[in-house]
Amino acid sequence: MGNSESTAEMHRVFNSAADVYDQSGVEFFGPIGRRLVEFSGIRSGDSVLDVGCGRGAVLFPAAAAVGSTGEVIGIDLAEEMVKYADADARSQGLAQVTTQVMNGQVPDFPAGRFDAVVGGFSVFIWTHGAAELRPYRTILRPGGLFAASAPSFFPTATGKWGFLPEDVHDLLLPHLTQPKDGDAYDCPFTNIHNNWLVTPDTVAATLTEAGFTDVAVLEEDLPIVVESGAQWVAWTRSHGMRRLWDRLSEREAQELAAEVARRLDALRSADGSITLPTPIVYLRGRAPQV
Repeated sequence: MGNSESTAEMHRVFNSAADVYDQSGVEFFGPIGRRLVEFSGIRSGDSVLDVGCGRGAVLFPAAAAVGSTGEVIGIDLAEEMVKYADADARSQGLAQVTTQVMNGQVPDFPAGRFDAVVGGFSVFIWTHGAAELRPYRTILRPGGLFAASAPSFFPTATGKWGFLPEDVHDLLLPHLTQPKDGDAYDCPFTNIHNNWLVTPDTVAATLTEAGFTDVAVLEEDLPIVVESGAQWVAWTRSHGMRRLWDRLSEREAQELAAEVARRLDALRSADGSITLPTPIVYLRGRAPQV
């Protein structure tokens, strides 16, 4: 679990990103959220907790899956994220959706409260192993499902981290893996070859150690389509990767952004678009039956 400094930094990053989060025109969190709900096996009438709900990429597909007889509770550390998610839920008339500000590392719910606990591109940020996953098992009913999505850290043919486009990988990776001055909230990024998500076997073993059964792990490519390299750069500023840019001086950020955009622009297809296959991991486990 992150310390108080890392939790505060996580809050700052995502609270400041809330107004632009998933609003860049790049289809990313939405498709992943829908796929996660499908992969999770959420059913009509279920009671679901969405951990780190953001602006609702998982929250709203989950609401559709549970229907009017179920419930979905979205929690997020960032109150600005919760504000946007709640407003959208109200505007859509989704009475089965509620949201609240809460630290997803320590979900404050009674044991056996939910049929499913899901985390779309959230839980991986602060978990270092089985110990941080056990709270989600505890709040599941017997046989309940835990499911999450994350960027893939699995080995690639080139040995590079597949989440970053290969043509700009070596430009960006050093800024994600430099020491964090005691702030370890993005530990998987700083340890891309040494975390619990590095292979399907380590993911499965960690879920099993956390007490889950019927474990499943799936890696799929999501094609990110952008109009320009500059749009991809803007997209990285609209979510957790904005921390990379925040840590640079204005001049350094401008120079790096220009070079990243230039390299990605060279990848344009005949129709002018740029398609970047991006590996995503989906993982699932079940709380033991009593």
